[in-house]
Amino acid sequence: MKQSGGMGEKRAVMNRWFDRRDFLKALAGATLAMPQIARGAQTDRKPTPPLNILFVFADQMHGFAMGCMGNPEIRTPNLDQLAKEGTLFRNTYSCAPVCTPFRATLFTGRYGSQTGILSNGLPLPKGEPTLADRLNGGGYRTSYVGKWHFGGTGNKWVPPELRGGFTDFIGYQCYNDYVTDVRFFDEEGKETRCSKHRTDATTDIAIQRLEHIAKGRFALFVSYQNPHYPVQPSPEYEAMYEGVKITRRPNCQEIDPYIATASPPAPKPKETDPVYKKYGGNLDKYLQLYYAMVTQLDANIGRLLQAVDRLGLRDNTVVIFTSDHGDMQGSHGLKNKSVFWEESSRIPLIVRVAGGVRGLQSDALISSVDFFPACVGYANLPPEPKVEGVNFAPLTRGEPQDLSNRPIFSESGGWAMARRDAFKLAVEKNTMKPTHLFDLKADPYEMKNLVEGPAHAETRAKLLATVTDWYQRVSKDRPAKERKTARSRRDKSGKK
Repeated sequence: MKQSGGMGEKRAVMNRWFDRRDFLKALAGATLAMPQIARGAQTDRKPTPPLNILFVFADQMHGFAMGCMGNPEIRTPNLDQLAKEGTLFRNTYSCAPVCTPFRATLFTGRYGSQTGILSNGLPLPKGEPTLADRLNGGGYRTSYVGKWHFGGTGNKWVPPELRGGFTDFIGYQCYNDYVTDVRFFDEEGKETRCSKHRTDATTDIAIQRLEHIAKGRFALFVSYQNPHYPVQPSPEYEAMYEGVKITRRPNCQEIDPYIATASPPAPKPKETDPVYKKYGGNLDKYLQLYYAMVTQLDANIGRLLQAVDRLGLRDNTVVIFTSDHGDMQGSHGLKNKSVFWEESSRIPLIVRVAGGVRGLQSDALISSVDFFPACVGYANLPPEPKVEGVNFAPLTRGEPQDLSNRPIFSESGGWAMARRDAFKLAVEKNTMKPTHLFDLKADPYEMKNLVEGPAHAETRAKLLATVTDWYQRVSKDRPAKERKTARSRRDKSGKK
């Protein structure tokens, strides 16, 4: 996966791709919300039986961190090739841009205000039907590998009652260290200690599990911790970006990118933390290491895809790649996630379907709440009645599907957001007061707040009605007693 040649040669290659102005234009273009747009798409259409599902997701990888999204400075050859072989969704949002809340929506098909999960470490609600339950009932063997983050944190075994119905399971709760204390726990609690980078170890185990289940119908979910902080790439990937000046987004401000980890507890004072010594107070260094982490992730996804081909699974498997949320990286003077800004809420999405569309770039608005119904669609199972979202499988198969003019929603504890077409509105949940309105076509970096003034009053009013109706509906789905309990649990849980 590594490219040959010295750093001077690598910079020259980058410069041949784009100059700075072209790069910023490409990043801006990635935010346009249009009806589905095929750029050189080809279709290999065949009747398809229920497909095996390989669902791969990163942690804290924003939607602009791929070459196929117009970023010439990051090396993601395997993801770029996957996009050429399938559908690249350019406008995909996490409907709750935090680790556990994203996963709760993925596995329940419902919003955080419906499940009560809007902060980290909470368990899945008891009695809530899950995606694994649905696929198990449809004849699938469901397998999970990697970070879990439901009902706990740390390098811990995940007991059966917390696993969301998965029949096969090997992973851990949540542990933010890539190079030491890399451990996985199987179904029975047997511990596997790994002496390699957590990303590489996750792939090794995922391939072993894939080999074990390949002869039957399966759904394998692979959850990478990468590139979540602390950014600790292997030396060979760090070397790829050494001395490379990463272009900052125009809305970026100078910040200290360091974030102390809770699991494991970061050393105090922070000046004694080796991670702080590496990139504390140095956003440029953080960006280099973040890009290196993504490139290492990309190489491992390449290994997974090679295993799919080696096992003869390409022609009966859908591959889905995404992330739980993004990373602010100094945009609007912020770091980390859990906010409505594009850098936090926009996530990557590539889907390669056996016998489906190839080379489609779609600007349709997609939400993480769509993943549950899409997986059910790829399994050719009847829709789950209580699930939110849209099954986008027909589009990726080359079938007519109009996904234009739909709103998508995102939320966290104190805010909610709606986007329709190019306009995006954020509100305070307690009062439903609009705080931010952006025209992402004219202002892709959200630098001109249009919420005040008469020019966009009609748009503001329509989006406010849309997000208000949505929030009133989803927040009423849980009985008052359960909502009170969920709030209490969130208050006690804190953030990771």
